[in-house]
Amino acid sequence: MRIRETAIYCVLWSFVLLPLIGHTATKPSTNISLQEDGSLVVYDATGGIAEFVKQGTPRQSIQLDGQNCNVSYGFNSAGKKTILVSLPPTATSPSIFNLGDSQVTIPKKSSLRITLTDSNRIEKLEGSPTGTVTFTKIPQSTPANLPMEKSPSPEPTSPTPTLSPAPVAPSEPAPVQTPSSPTPPTQDSPTPKSSAESPAAPLSSTPASPLVSAPVDEPFFPGGWPGNLLEHPLSTTDQDEDLFYVRTEGGARFVSSMNIVNIVGPNGPTNPAIQKEIAFSTGYRQDIDIGVWLIPWFGVSIETGFALNAIRGNSEGMNVSSSTYWSVPILAQLCFQYPNESGFIPYANFGFGGGWNYFKIGSITYPANTANFTTLSGSGNDMNNAYQITAGCRYRLYEQFSLTLAYKFYGTSQPTVDMGDNQQVTFGSPVTNSIELGGNFSF
Repeated sequence: MRIRETAIYCVLWSFVLLPLIGHTATKPSTNISLQEDGSLVVYDATGGIAEFVKQGTPRQSIQLDGQNCNVSYGFNSAGKKTILVSLPPTATSPSIFNLGDSQVTIPKKSSLRITLTDSNRIEKLEGSPTGTVTFTKIPQSTPANLPMEKSPSPEPTSPTPTLSPAPVAPSEPAPVQTPSSPTPPTQDSPTPKSSAESPAAPLSSTPASPLVSAPVDEPFFPGGWPGNLLEHPLSTTDQDEDLFYVRTEGGARFVSSMNIVNIVGPNGPTNPAIQKEIAFSTGYRQDIDIGVWLIPWFGVSIETGFALNAIRGNSEGMNVSSSTYWSVPILAQLCFQYPNESGFIPYANFGFGGGWNYFKIGSITYPANTANFTTLSGSGNDMNNAYQITAGCRYRLYEQFSLTLAYKFYGTSQPTVDMGDNQQVTFGSPVTNSIELGGNFSF
């Protein structure tokens, strides 16, 4: 008996809980639609406009199904207008919404690309990486849980019986046959709303199967940065860039021969090393530049970095060993560029500030028969005034990434270095030339 009562209770509770569980599992749908001009509209669960992205926007952050997404307009390799909806890696769950007649699911670190026709209709839906974005066909039947307005029932009228017309006299006109009145709808069979009352549905589209390989204009990173691969020549919209940038460049540095101007210490001005030149091997320079464009063609920046060259002997019989020359520029710069549709952006920077010079001398000697010569050795540094002129060009590959090639002419005032052992050496003004490759990152 107790087992039978337990079974009955379980059945009763299942009838009570199952509808509740089914009800709580239902998730309101977010809908996306396109305007006639190609602008993107996001509707919330109540049908109100939650987000609006104007056609041609380079990049905009929106809330989509509770997730922060990036939306940007661009063009693919065929010149078709595209809309990219990206879900960043920081997303906590997939983004699910209705687009046309499909339910779209974008997992984190993935993107949806919408290709448009010339009339701003949806031509194709694609996921990136391939196979990550899923498309589910939405049934065309009207959901049962949508509220329906009932049409008012017409006033009841006396039905006209359908009878064979009786013969009448020729002088009397023939009676007009009255059609039977339609059966008024009942409350259980609601009348569909007119087109004026029906809510606007998203534009219909047929999603295409994901491509085998990603298009050439897919973002380098699924999260959206560095934006779309640009098509050249650039459109007016693509020529616009973010204001802030970070540029890093590195390459070969060449230091001109440098005089030893003065030595204070043993043998003083009679030291034969004075007015001799030291030469340098080809070295390396690495820079980082942080700046902002105040207007499209003018901005300001701060640059620093490091450079290293080995010191070698020259044709005057000098013997050098284990000697290096380091420098660190610290410059404020006035920056100029020429934006254009080709994607090749020439630029020029004029910098001024300070330069830290460091000399490490293992030994500098002359042949033993050189009179009054004392071997130079030791290490020291000095901070000096510095200047720099930069001429370069960058190629805009992605919306937020460019490749750069630059020439830099850099110099400082004469450094005076305390080498230790009562030796203070003044070198000539260092003059360097650098050829550098790098990347420009805008944000």
